[in-house]
Amino acid sequence: MINRNNKLFEIAVKKGAVLAREKHYLSASTMMEKTGLPYLVIERVLYEPHNIRSTD
Repeated sequence: MINRNNKLFEIAVKKGAVLAREKHYLSASTMMEKTGLPYLVIERVLYEPHNIRSTD
């Protein structure tokens, strides 16, 4: 497993994944954008759930 160095990003990804699983895509996207996550990471979390780390 690859650990994230930025704990704020780690929390944002985990919360975004939870919101996406609950079909709250806009809320997840907005929250992750405000955190400063790169767009490619946001896309992966929202649209490629099979590529999310098992720890998320």
